[in-house]
Amino acid sequence: MPFLLLLVVAVACMVPTWPAPGDGPVAAWAALAWAPVVLVLAVTFAFTRYIHFILLREPENREAALRRYGGFRGYHIFALIGAYGLTMFTFGWGWVVTQSLTIGAGDDATLLPAAELGLLLPFLVGLLASWACFFDVERAVHDGAGASLAARPFWTRREFVFFHAQQNLALVVAPVTLLVVAQGLLRQFPALRGDDRFPLAAFGLLIGVFICLPWVLRFVLGLQSLPAGPLRERLLAEARRLRFRCSDVLLWNTHGGVANAMVVGVLPAPRYVVMTDRLIDGLTDEELEAVFGHEVGHVKHFHMIYYLGFLFMSLIVLALSWRLAALALVAQIPMLEPLLEPTFDGAELPLLPLVGLYIFVVFGFLSRRCERQADIYGCRAVSCARAECASHDDAALPSEGRGLCPTGIATFISALEKVACLNGMSRSKPGWFQSWQHSTIARRVEFLQRMLADPTVEPRFQRRVGQVKWALFLGLGTLLVLLCVAQG
Repeated sequence: MPFLLLLVVAVACMVPTWPAPGDGPVAAWAALAWAPVVLVLAVTFAFTRYIHFILLREPENREAALRRYGGFRGYHIFALIGAYGLTMFTFGWGWVVTQSLTIGAGDDATLLPAAELGLLLPFLVGLLASWACFFDVERAVHDGAGASLAARPFWTRREFVFFHAQQNLALVVAPVTLLVVAQGLLRQFPALRGDDRFPLAAFGLLIGVFICLPWVLRFVLGLQSLPAGPLRERLLAEARRLRFRCSDVLLWNTHGGVANAMVVGVLPAPRYVVMTDRLIDGLTDEELEAVFGHEVGHVKHFHMIYYLGFLFMSLIVLALSWRLAALALVAQIPMLEPLLEPTFDGAELPLLPLVGLYIFVVFGFLSRRCERQADIYGCRAVSCARAECASHDDAALPSEGRGLCPTGIATFISALEKVACLNGMSRSKPGWFQSWQHSTIARRVEFLQRMLADPTVEPRFQRRVGQVKWALFLGLGTLLVLLCVAQG
């Protein structure tokens, strides 16, 4: 979701001009522009009422209802994006905003600072209203997840919407702020478009924001240190045993709404491992250790550093490829040459959908394999050195996750199954949008079960993932060199 939000914001903010949708006053088009978003919301309301009825009245159809709900959540966000596109480009919301927030006239006309936020209003309202529709289904899922969790009070609708706004917008607040500020500076100082130092300065600021992201998330999400007690001591002891450094283990209070964990921070400080309240309530201490080990695995396998390098090189390769393609097109159609001028705002706009498709296909392929690597490390984190062990009893676990045993694998499998249940997800068909980065719980469990049956599965998989990583990295590096040579 955060990536999609950032892509939508980038497209909306980088359109150079918004043409008038037709004749008529601005107020009339302002009202009409909301029609596509309202239609999506009407369908969302009707569908969620239907799923809510099934969950309450037909518990035997719970799994099928959750599959349909998960699929709808994936389709819904793309439907909302499509409706927003119609709102902006066909029904004239972009024109309405620029007409309403432009000051001056003629050559002196300019948009007010942060006018881009007005462009985003229909999409943001659509998201907030959709989360309000999803509330009833999520509450029914929570109430049916088990007595221990159902006993905890669920959110009110307002708290639910606020939580999802925090969760989904926290990661995009800083990049969006930088984008809005950059667009404002370019409007006020057009000469910056031809200055090579401007994109370098913007990239430097972006890297600084990424390094400080753990602090930003801690503030925005209201994360607190995991309270002192046996669980905190157990997880810190595991971190020492795995030789893993982090600033703190944090608790994310979601009012029992989400069972999840994550690690944030490329550097050891600031770096946090975050666990939600529902995850802690629903898993045993051994399963929580396995989940903690999964997050450690991302760091041990250098996934975040690799992701940064991969995405950075990919963006450069895509940008240079787009530039060469545009030059070839201009050579055939000379009248398009103004599009390549550095002062043309929006020349790179068609590149954004290509970037989005590339991220979902190529990065999704890579991310699913890295998640499986982290799953294996989660198994190792709670494994002993005996390949045939039936239980650990009081046996000491080896340092740095060097063991891999049936008990450790079974513990992590149990944690995965419980996470699916606690979050009300279908094991096999949670919806493409919920599985493009992590794969489905069913596939992850099936792979771990194959590891139980055949010890050679894990080393073969690790070799294949290593080959994929190196092939992608070397392939991008080669393309980058060739494109730089072609650019002259």
